Amino acid sequence: MRSGVIAQKLGMTRIYTDEGAQVPVTVLKLDNLQVVATRTEDKHGYTAVQLGAGMAKAKNTSRPMRGHFAAAKVEPKRKVAEFRVSPDNMLEVGSEIIAGHYLPGQYVDVTGTSIG
Repeated sequence: MRSGVIAQKLGMTRIYTDEGAQVPVTVLKLDNLQVVATRTEDKHGYTAVQLGAGMAKAKNTSRPMRGHFAAAKVEPKRKVAEFRVSPDNMLEVGSEIIAGHYLPGQYVDVTGTSIG
């Protein structure tokens, strides 16, 4: 299974299929999404990747998190989340995830945080 993604919803729109049918789609923004750390089966007991998104100022980041980002050689991130993956889908620390990482037509599960 592929890793999850941290994204911001920009809105909704529609696209048209070759037959002319319209399909509602959600537009997401992937803001500087990078792999911050990995969890391995032999060291941690499970396999997962830790992703960070957005940019955070160093002064707004705690000292332990600054050390965590420095060890991964990535800029401080605003949001960090961990996603379990299969061992064959592990990503290298520091690699950037773009929309092309996911396959066209691939189904995804979405979890959101409501503002209101």
